[in-house]
Amino acid sequence: MCPMNASYTALHKLGYSEFIGEQRKCVDCLLGGQDLIAMLPTGSGKSVIYQVCALAREGVGVVVSPLISLMSQQVERLKQSGIRAEFLNSQLNGAEQNDLFWRLRQQQVDILYLSPEKLLQPSVMGLLDDLVISVLAVDEAHCVLSWGQQFRPEYALLGQLKQRFPATPMVALSGSLGDQAITRLQHILKLNDPEVVRASVTRDNLRLRISQKQNGKHQLLGFLMREMAQKAGIVYCRGRRQSEQLAAFLQEHHLVAGCYHAGLTDEDRNRIHHQFENGDIKVLIATVAYGMGLDIQHVDYVVHMDLPLSLEQYVQEIGRAGRRGQAAEAILFYGLQDVLKGLRFVAEQGEGEDAFFAMLRYLESKECRQQALAGEFASSSSAPCGHCDRCRNQATSHDASVSAQKILTLIHATRGLVNFQTMIDVLIGKSTKSVIELGLQQHRLFGVGRELSANQWKSLIRKLIAIGGIEILSCWPLQLALTPTSRAIFKSEQRVVLQEDYLYRPLSGEQIEHWLQSSWQKVYQWATRYNSGLGFSETQLHQIHEAKPASIAAVSRLTGVSKEVLLQHGVEDLLHHD
Repeated sequence: MCPMNASYTALHKLGYSEFIGEQRKCVDCLLGGQDLIAMLPTGSGKSVIYQVCALAREGVGVVVSPLISLMSQQVERLKQSGIRAEFLNSQLNGAEQNDLFWRLRQQQVDILYLSPEKLLQPSVMGLLDDLVISVLAVDEAHCVLSWGQQFRPEYALLGQLKQRFPATPMVALSGSLGDQAITRLQHILKLNDPEVVRASVTRDNLRLRISQKQNGKHQLLGFLMREMAQKAGIVYCRGRRQSEQLAAFLQEHHLVAGCYHAGLTDEDRNRIHHQFENGDIKVLIATVAYGMGLDIQHVDYVVHMDLPLSLEQYVQEIGRAGRRGQAAEAILFYGLQDVLKGLRFVAEQGEGEDAFFAMLRYLESKECRQQALAGEFASSSSAPCGHCDRCRNQATSHDASVSAQKILTLIHATRGLVNFQTMIDVLIGKSTKSVIELGLQQHRLFGVGRELSANQWKSLIRKLIAIGGIEILSCWPLQLALTPTSRAIFKSEQRVVLQEDYLYRPLSGEQIEHWLQSSWQKVYQWATRYNSGLGFSETQLHQIHEAKPASIAAVSRLTGVSKEVLLQHGVEDLLHHD
């Protein structure tokens, strides 16, 4: 059978009629025996590429996958299509593993999923030596870069796979990687002159917003209450404790929120994932591993409460919203402290500084968010998107070069040992305890920076860090230094243009109380408990809210659902009693 016929036969067996996007090009590359790096966005069917090749070529396809849950999901779906797929991980006992080894040797497995830790065990590598391997695939290949040193060092050793099976085509798949990351990935995996296929990272259905963080929890609460009632989404935090506290805060305000992080048991993580997948949890507070490779169609928004450490991570995570093509939201809250926290985290990891600064440059860029992303990933983007925070809020900008010279002068005068908040207090003329203790109320720059507010000074400092005008030698204790860019600013050879930050307004205590007591809140609370069994649209829910029904019969007339069924779904909670 010719390769084209074989690939279409495999595609049809997987349940698809046609290739989409760049799939055909990627499949042809692998069937021709060439290595491949495929950078394709969410929803482009990356897994189909190696699955087709595994079925179209002789032997078993070997897939390196980062998460047990992801392996299980893929294997279950393939088996439903009649594909002989298996996973080899810690969930198998000794007898089950021996049985799988026997079936592999008997050529009774089409696709095998493994973690890098399992793959590199001598017994497994010895087994693979005895097999014909059709294709080698590294799924979620960005993990090779982000996990390949400290966290999961086996990822950094995956080049052994290509060295051991040099004639087998290998594909690395991810949603997005920049040019430098692609070069690093090729080097680590020992790929042989790979074809690089990538599609645009921009998503027309995704509205990107970057907001200054001011009382972040209440900003998040406002976003969920004002815009996302009854919609499902993921809120990303970096720390386990923070994610738990944030979930508890939302629950206190009657939002149906859950928490997912690596500190939970496997049983609890699976339970929470399925509750979110089934719609029983609307807001999932999660750390970075959640959602990787999982095909959850109903995610309407992604919120970042901490800075992603790279643009690749950011694009991966926002790509989990709007997978069915519906309009979706991605909002990130950040401030100066988040920049310092991110830099400290990167310093502790000992790698990733360049990637983090690329993220900062994107956040501080003045252009359309979609265009800025496309530029970072060398993908195409024509006109401004028209719906990101930059496009919708034509913020004023002004030359802040003189202000920049003032803060840089103060850093030099204090030998880079005074924290940013104290320096801001000096510049705006605020005699705080730390200013007085350091004797800075007598400094010639005390009170000369009143042209900017405290928040604007923080924005300027972020900008200077992003463009390299301030170097942070140490985050704890803080130690700052000037740079060649600083000297260019002093000499007026480089201007610093400050653009007004977009600010998502937090809810006040009075607004929160009003929302909790509103009639819409009654409908919202009822819907979070019972609507999954009835499937009312948001429009129908708003009709109920506006009608304020006083009887079960009135609800039945509004919805067309019998009184008996409504009684089974707690309809009494919707009724208004004057």
